[in-house]
Amino acid sequence: MTENTETKVQELGPGRISFGTFLLKILAGAAGGIAGSLILVVIFVLASSILTPITGAQEGDIIQVSPIFTFILMMMIFLSSTVGNIMSTWLMALTERGKYTRIASAISQVFILSMIIFVLMVPVYFITSATNVNITAYAVALHIIISAQVSALILEIVSNYRYALVGVYGITFSVLTSAGIMFGLAGIVKSPQILLFVALPIVWGSIAFVQSIFTILYGWIARTYDKDFLSTQTVYGSDYGKEVEVEEEPETPKAKDEEGANFLRHN
Repeated sequence: MTENTETKVQELGPGRISFGTFLLKILAGAAGGIAGSLILVVIFVLASSILTPITGAQEGDIIQVSPIFTFILMMMIFLSSTVGNIMSTWLMALTERGKYTRIASAISQVFILSMIIFVLMVPVYFITSATNVNITAYAVALHIIISAQVSALILEIVSNYRYALVGVYGITFSVLTSAGIMFGLAGIVKSPQILLFVALPIVWGSIAFVQSIFTILYGWIARTYDKDFLSTQTVYGSDYGKEVEVEEEPETPKAKDEEGANFLRHN
């Protein structure tokens, strides 16, 4: 095998993930989710009397609640999910600094999109709480899962453009896994409080675990078959043969050094 071929094989697929990094990434995702859950616990304790309808509701009950309940529930989920998403994104990025190079930009976009998702979810909360408080639990689960999925996707796309598709596939499988775990627990655990508190750690732990497994498997497949199937530089179908355009970032304009220019003019 020639040196050029070895270099090519090494470049195929995303970077290898060591076992230590794999464990750290899972811990980082779960830790960020736990941080969000702690915010959830604090708000829940402070407003427990108002939040009784959703925690004390029995299956089959139709309970209408006040707008104050809906507002506090919305703020509780928004604050906890935003903190959990930002912490998980940051901690997971720290486990692979060579891969995630634009952490600050990713976190900024996570915060902005968390605000947008919150605004879009406001009517959903009010409609479900006015209809049946039990349905509101599904709105909460939807909010948590979507915001976590989007946050993880932002981290992959902003910092790892070439293998953003690997992130899309891995995170999609992760969300399906976490949703399956949550629905499975809902059939076993009858306490809504427990499901509410463990939602963020489960979702982010699943994202870190499943995405890492998928990345490892895809890297092995790409290197084994010598084909980078999910690279954004790989084209298929009618796009085959077209040149892939890579946009170059424009240079940041520099301020003119007027003092230096005047010095050179007069000397």
